[in-house]
Amino acid sequence: MKRWTMVLVAALLLFSLACAGLGGGSDETETPVATQEAGGAQQPTQKPTEEPTEEPTEEPVDDETLPEVDPEALKGLDSYRTTMTMRSEFDDGTVQEVSIQQEYIREPFATRMVMEGVGEEGDAESGQMEMIQVGTTQWINFGGQWMQSETTDDASSFEDSLIDYEDFTSGLEEDDYEYLGRETVNGIKTKHYRLEITSLEALALGSDITEASSEVWIADESGLPTFTVRLVVTYKGDIEADMPGTATISQDVYDVNQDFVIEPPAEALAGGLPEDVPMYPGGTELTSMSGMISFTAPDDAATVTAFYDEALVENGWVKDAEAFMPTFQKEGRELQLYISDEDTGGSSVVIMIAEAE
Repeated sequence: MKRWTMVLVAALLLFSLACAGLGGGSDETETPVATQEAGGAQQPTQKPTEEPTEEPTEEPVDDETLPEVDPEALKGLDSYRTTMTMRSEFDDGTVQEVSIQQEYIREPFATRMVMEGVGEEGDAESGQMEMIQVGTTQWINFGGQWMQSETTDDASSFEDSLIDYEDFTSGLEEDDYEYLGRETVNGIKTKHYRLEITSLEALALGSDITEASSEVWIADESGLPTFTVRLVVTYKGDIEADMPGTATISQDVYDVNQDFVIEPPAEALAGGLPEDVPMYPGGTELTSMSGMISFTAPDDAATVTAFYDEALVENGWVKDAEAFMPTFQKEGRELQLYISDEDTGGSSVVIMIAEAE
């Protein structure tokens, strides 16, 4: 399996786990916004473009040793952004690329991830997926549709989805790497190393790799933990079976402890319950998408139905007495209720809102 494909699967797994953690309904009316106030304001999702800046060093090169990286380093940062790109250029001219951009604010908690794939037209690798979470409210966009939900997961960051520094440094001897000096990368002082990739490690990157190299820039600045600021891996050979070419994996961490905002776009806020449709008291597991809102209520279906019969009329809705399902009309909109008892107690509620025919 290609290395970049493995990383993509890890990112998708992160996304799946986020979806699986639904729970804890909410009746919020304000749009959650997270702002990290730590430095100069930054443009959102701005990819790093700066070239490394060399700095003079008084240390003898032979005295430099490969530093240990703190695997929990990113969790301790106030904020950061990352960009990971996996690009394959095949000898037949075909190009495939997957990029993952991530943003993280520790307090108040917020994250954003955008994953884009570029391949031949019609490829499954083409397209985009975006996920935003502010506090316990989450928005996910794939296929051009936004889905809003509530999640109990509010204390994670993205470091587990990044390429592991240990994958390329564990077991390295002194002759397996070269210290290239001090450089400033993404505004952070770093130590720069070139790593020798063994044939076994190269084999993990592809079925028949003939050439591979890796460079890494490690944070070396007072007040910051030791983490990988930039990582670049390049390899040549059969990237896929009988498909020779060159593949590059690059990863950057930037905007560290800087000031930026994470918030959902206006089109994502179209989900959720409208102001004239109240949330059932104690409702949980709220999910909304394209005019459909669903949640779990703590009471039986008859009790919940009676609540909405009264609450919707109080909010200006007119019930259609002849409809088979509970149906209400208001100002050119139609609302339908689908409420059923759950085997474990409580009830499942689905509210459909659309333009009246």
